[in-house]
Amino acid sequence: MRLLVPLLLLVIAPAALADDLTVTHISRLPELDYVWGSTSPTRDGWPAAGQEIVWRANVKNFSPREVAAGYRWTLDGVVIARGTRTIAPNATTAVDLPSTWSFDRHRLAFDVDAVPGEESTSNNRLEVFTDALSVGFWVEQSVYDFFRKNQHSLGVGSTCWENWAQRMVGFYNDMAAMAVYPETPNGVADRWRIEKIVVVPDDALPLAPPVQAQRGRDPTVGSTQPDVRDRSVDLMWGFRAVTAGSYGDTHTATLANPFYIAPVILHELGHARYLTDVYGFDVLDQPPAFRNAFGISHATQFQGLMHRDLTFIDRYSAVALNLIAGARATRGNYDEPENIGAFLNDLPAENRLTIRDAGGAPLANAEVEIFQSNPDSFDEWYATDYDDVPDLTLRTDANGRVLVGRCPFSKDGVVRNSWRGSNTVAIVRVNRSLYGFLESAAFNMEFWRGHTQLAGYDVVVSERGDVCAAGGPTIFNAMVADDGVALAWAGIWWLLTRQVRREPLFREPDVEVFELERPALGAE
Repeated sequence: MRLLVPLLLLVIAPAALADDLTVTHISRLPELDYVWGSTSPTRDGWPAAGQEIVWRANVKNFSPREVAAGYRWTLDGVVIARGTRTIAPNATTAVDLPSTWSFDRHRLAFDVDAVPGEESTSNNRLEVFTDALSVGFWVEQSVYDFFRKNQHSLGVGSTCWENWAQRMVGFYNDMAAMAVYPETPNGVADRWRIEKIVVVPDDALPLAPPVQAQRGRDPTVGSTQPDVRDRSVDLMWGFRAVTAGSYGDTHTATLANPFYIAPVILHELGHARYLTDVYGFDVLDQPPAFRNAFGISHATQFQGLMHRDLTFIDRYSAVALNLIAGARATRGNYDEPENIGAFLNDLPAENRLTIRDAGGAPLANAEVEIFQSNPDSFDEWYATDYDDVPDLTLRTDANGRVLVGRCPFSKDGVVRNSWRGSNTVAIVRVNRSLYGFLESAAFNMEFWRGHTQLAGYDVVVSERGDVCAAGGPTIFNAMVADDGVALAWAGIWWLLTRQVRREPLFREPDVEVFELERPALGAE
């Protein structure tokens, strides 16, 4: 949800297409629905250990001729079945492998032999993780046809929409494996597997009434909720015909650039898995939807998939994902589910701040005022609204420490990061002159590290109120500027430069977009 995508409309001349076989996806039978509201989702909705199942390889024949081809199933690199199958013309043929279910992780692969004159042989093999979460994609016909006509021009052995979709899911699985942080030493535990691909006529999505209406500049429900009746998959996304023009050659050639569409969709699927937008933890001094009475700004240290650099899973989201490792969906498999951001209120019972000046010295016997963001002030995502009346007034002890209770972020003890408001960050004012920030994500991280009863934090304050320390190195410098907010971060020019209005990270092409201003080469 809420990701900005620049538009690129390309006119690509049609080319003659050769015959091609491709392994589109591997399904598991029987299909099992996730259990709504399950308290045991690591077992509910999964096959029982030892239960008979069937793995089904789906082989698409892009040819008007029937072909016979040999095939092999391998498990962890060892051939476990082989044979020959007649593949029907212009259709998908199923090749089944009877098996029994185990919760252990294995690598299951299916290979089909190349046929003479085949357009590509690199898509004749597909490998999946047997314990992966299941993904369902609904694709309107024009998008599907666009990929079939244009994928070959990439020169990477890709011939169709299914190949692109598999690369996208593979990219997520790679990011999950590489999301290694102190709290996630083995990366993000879960992997994804495409369970079903449903091609539908143009303008057919959504196939069922959505569970919630589109809000603000959210993606259309045809994308986020293509068929909410289907609970056989853990994650779903719809590809509408109106978006076909966004999938130009440069958008599908690589996954390295965050502006390419595949990582954008992975971000959106992160919401379907209950992740919140980490960029909602930023505080901007930019009216009207981000009102700040003090003229100071803050940017979270947690960068990555759920912020605006979509090439890696951020530390905060990695820990949140592992809280539900191995669990099927429980309250929705679409964007956004009922339990989105459920972890936001994992807060220690008591929290102790040590207030330090810019040089690191504790400030003893200092007056500490905490200002909370007031939600429901603006019809915007993650709007913040701070007035100049302190919500808490406290005083540090001789060591510069002060207790702030369980939730100094709101009057009702609930942390929010959603439509019409975010209160994830409190502004801290010390002795009426020094400013800092207190981020609820820091409280979450301490809770997840096992400090559920008492946790401690350093809050650095200064006249400019730069950045609140939150248990790790800061990435941003945020400061007051005469003509707005100046944010600088070396390496990613497009993240936030002079454009500070928070925008959705995904847009349908029929919605107006703005352009970010790129700084001059070499600028900070």
